Amino acid sequence: MSLLSGSIQPPLLTLLSSTSTPSLSPLFTSVVDPSSSDALITSLPDTESATSTESSSSSRKVPHAQPKGCVSHHVMHIQSPDPRKTYIQAGNSVIEHGRWLDKGKGRDDVQLPLGVELHWLGMQVKRLGRRDMSFEVGVVDSRGREGVIRFSSFKKNPTVHPHRAPPLIHLPLQLPSAGPSQLTQWVHIPINLAALIPLFQHLPRPQRHASASESDDGDDDNDNNSNEEGGHKGEEGKDRRKRRKVAELPQGGFGTVSYVRVYANCRIRRIWFSAEGERTIEGMSKSVQDEWALYAADEAA
Repeated sequence: MSLLSGSIQPPLLTLLSSTSTPSLSPLFTSVVDPSSSDALITSLPDTESATSTESSSSSRKVPHAQPKGCVSHHVMHIQSPDPRKTYIQAGNSVIEHGRWLDKGKGRDDVQLPLGVELHWLGMQVKRLGRRDMSFEVGVVDSRGREGVIRFSSFKKNPTVHPHRAPPLIHLPLQLPSAGPSQLTQWVHIPINLAALIPLFQHLPRPQRHASASESDDGDDDNDNNSNEEGGHKGEEGKDRRKRRKVAELPQGGFGTVSYVRVYANCRIRRIWFSAEGERTIEGMSKSVQDEWALYAADEAA
């Protein structure tokens, strides 16, 4: 069961638009690190810096001064000293959804997988200063096998992590840095999710004895989709993990998107899905193309 199961999906489907009211729709849940006064998720004009609403005297503005190239829109602002503990998420992992139901949670208490059938993901995002950022997408192949595709600006080499449930591929994310020749840090990211599913079978696994920065790159964080993996004990647990590595890695055709999660530290203008990527938007009316455009703020003029 998914949120959009049985529905007719248009070729262009917006998941988040920061200028909507509210900016974060009921499709999303937000998680803010309670241990840090510098962690927050809010909506604000891109020309403004964010301050903690709890204690402005102790909070840090991120970034301290806005670089050139701001847009003339309200945007979603996500910041945290520990990006893993502050994020927004729409939908839910199919595996995680099943775990909650097995624990006796009612269907109304558990967030459903999205069930988006459009395989192009689009994002308009900006990193906060020089801080790293990550986002991930849960994908389900045509035979119902789920995997997670994570993109991180600190990642150097792509790797696959089949020991997780669902398994993960972690890919580098190249973002522009602020500089005299850089007009803006805002980027328009189109991703063909269907083309990435074969990577679950072909990417190298992290070296067991490599340094932390060159191996897992934070893939063993205690997020919702990996907590259960550490609970298996003894030979039975080892055999179960081995079977999962072989049997549950996604491959073949694209099925659906189960969830989207965006970690700190970044600003977001829009997240959407489409049938043919940029070609879908180019085939829409001028009003739609204008709506998808990023307009420079007066300060950048």
